[in-house]
Amino acid sequence: MKVKITVVIPTLNNVKGLKYLLNYFKDKPYKVVIIDNKKKNLGFAGGVNKGAKDVKTKWMLILNDDIEFYDDTSIKRLIEVAEKSKLDAVSPILVNPNGEVENYGYQVFPYGKIKLIKELRITNYELDGLTAACLLIKTNVFKKLKGFDERFFAYLEDVDFFLRFKKAGYKMGIVKDAKVLHNHMTTTKTMGNFKARQDMVNWWRLYFKHKDIIKFNWKFVVERLRNVSGFIKASFLLDQSDKI
Repeated sequence: MKVKITVVIPTLNNVKGLKYLLNYFKDKPYKVVIIDNKKKNLGFAGGVNKGAKDVKTKWMLILNDDIEFYDDTSIKRLIEVAEKSKLDAVSPILVNPNGEVENYGYQVFPYGKIKLIKELRITNYELDGLTAACLLIKTNVFKKLKGFDERFFAYLEDVDFFLRFKKAGYKMGIVKDAKVLHNHMTTTKTMGNFKARQDMVNWWRLYFKHKDIIKFNWKFVVERLRNVSGFIKASFLLDQSDKI
């Protein structure tokens, strides 16, 4: 069987998750590229871009190191649906450890807020983006769009990517009969107020890059103040934990 997919996995400190994935893929007909961010932390965006640089296969599977598969057929199913429906990027349904669906993709509101889609009634045309935790994408499309913007480092890099993806006329979708377990925030939980700080900064990056979509108004200001509040709260909790 000709290999038509390369799996790209950036990793930092989730040893358990990485061991699981290496074991899962050891007998699969896919090429696997691991980007070790411990040597030099390139962030999720930079890690994926580095891994994608030499990918030659038609498809690339971008994968968090906190993903687990329920079966051996999910990836094959992603490819089948993407090719049959002529989609350039697809994601399975992400399920949290408590058994709840994380999302079916998301929509981006013009005042700078994301709505995670929680119901199956959404159509592919209504989606603004997919979560990059388990994302199958055509390699040539990822490279034409110059991959993730590494200024985002981590968080919201997929939102920026899919806003560019959609503007360029590419098509995305959710494969509704493929599910994976997402042990969400496995790495983030070890990094204090990092996510809150990234969210605070990266929403401004999104605004300046996508002024045709994200508008500066009072609703936008309220959302950014919420980001600041979240950062202050996370920093306070971090400070308190250091004192214990």
